[in-house]
Amino acid sequence: MVEAATGKSETKTLEVGQITQGGGVATSSGRRQSVAIGINFGEHKLTSPKFQTFTGFIATALAGQTTTAKGNLDLAWLSAKTYASGTDIDEGAWQRDADPYFLWQAESPELVEGYSYALDGEPDATMETGSTSWDVAQDPLKQLADGQHTFSVQAVDSAGNSGPPLSRTVWIDTTPPTVGGYTPAAGSLLNTLRPGISVNVSDPHSGVGPAEITLLMNGATSSVTMDETAGVATATGTGLVREGANSIRVEASDRLGNKQAALVWSFTVDTTPPAGTLAINAGAALTTSVYVTLNLTASDAISGVTGMLVSNDALTGYVQESFNPVRELWKINAVTGTQKVYVKFIDTAGNISNPIEASIELHLLAPDTIILSGPAGFTPSTSAQMSFTCPEGGCVFSYAFDHDDWSEWNSETVAKRGGLSYGNHYFRVKAAKESNGQEGIQPEEEEDPTPAERTWIVGVQPPGSVVPYGPPIKLWKID
Repeated sequence: MVEAATGKSETKTLEVGQITQGGGVATSSGRRQSVAIGINFGEHKLTSPKFQTFTGFIATALAGQTTTAKGNLDLAWLSAKTYASGTDIDEGAWQRDADPYFLWQAESPELVEGYSYALDGEPDATMETGSTSWDVAQDPLKQLADGQHTFSVQAVDSAGNSGPPLSRTVWIDTTPPTVGGYTPAAGSLLNTLRPGISVNVSDPHSGVGPAEITLLMNGATSSVTMDETAGVATATGTGLVREGANSIRVEASDRLGNKQAALVWSFTVDTTPPAGTLAINAGAALTTSVYVTLNLTASDAISGVTGMLVSNDALTGYVQESFNPVRELWKINAVTGTQKVYVKFIDTAGNISNPIEASIELHLLAPDTIILSGPAGFTPSTSAQMSFTCPEGGCVFSYAFDHDDWSEWNSETVAKRGGLSYGNHYFRVKAAKESNGQEGIQPEEEEDPTPAERTWIVGVQPPGSVVPYGPPIKLWKID
């Protein structure tokens, strides 16, 4: 009778063969050795659930076999250096060496046939080297890209068994920070001595702080704050911006000292309003026209004069126009007497000067209008005839009954209307005379600004009422 028992665990296999003469073989793969088992096993049967019993010829076959198990393939340590005899590279810290030298040691070198390694991945238990180091500089890679890289390595024995991998991370930053958009824009024109000055500075690896940024304003160093989340550095120094041209120079490096080329730009500041002069009709004292010519001069030392604001009132009513040294046909107030014009100058930076003024005496040539005859008070007549004149002579007239529109200008001095209804009625008439040489009647300066008016009532005067009768009365009214 022949029997065999086999026991298995994760690291060992035990085989016992029973024969009538006694004898067997126990093999431990964890020890790489075989131990002969004598007759003592011949009288025992192993019944542990970790064992299986084989009978007959199977036991005979097993009794002659030996299985080799994996030994200790753990790695004792793994380090990274700048080169074989260089300094250690700290793990979890940014540094500038892009071709590190990885070095490791197995706990039981005598059991190791070689090593499997991988960069930024898991080793696949395929033996790549028998050496205990990997020099990136000697590899076709030559150097690693900026960023975080993980090197992993594991030991492999001659049977193809592999130990657990050991990993080492290196953080590489060899690139200077990015310096991008900035304010104020290059070549811009500002009208403030306290502009916001900022520049976009970012570094995705070791980062940039205020200590790594130098901002020079007109050659003087300005303090800087840095928002690393937004990637914006802002100048906080005061008193460094001046009137006129301003130059900014920004030098930035990351925390490892990778330095970007200096960024230089300039802008201009103009906070001083322009100055100028104003004359009306080249300084004339008197005019008979409401349309005048403005004679202007203006200058600005930095940005130049581009516009002006013109008004007949010092506080309101300004009209903005492009600057013109001769502004023709500006209309002054159509009132006889002293008239003033006010002008403010605007420079390219947007600064506005205080108003300057000039005055001229206006003598209107518009004629007067007088109603000579027509109904007044109460009248039973349903028709009316009005006669009128102007003392200056040579006038034309325009008139209107009640709510009618003004008539066309004509030289007739009599106006008639019939079919009037009972009740209140009124009549208006105004004279005009060509005087300024411009074609057509100019309402502002050639027609009477105060038309003459007459009112009356068509009907019978009630008993006891008194309506005054007398010469025509001119009623002054400005439409």
